[in-house]
Amino acid sequence: AGSKQQNIWGINIKPEERGDEFIEFDSLINIKPNQNNRTRGVEDTIVKGKIVEIVNKLVHD
Repeated sequence: AGSKQQNIWGINIKPEERGDEFIEFDSLINIKPNQNNRTRGVEDTIVKGKIVEIVNKLVHD
């Protein structure tokens, strides 16, 4: 049971920042060669957009 590895992404939330700097897409868990993500960032813009959507729903000022 648990989450599928393909659906787990690492981010950092920087509450002191605003706009594009609020979410940092940098984590070792993001290195996923089998998903063509070869860096610590999130390279897929669709996945990145979904992460932003989720964070915006869960984190408020």
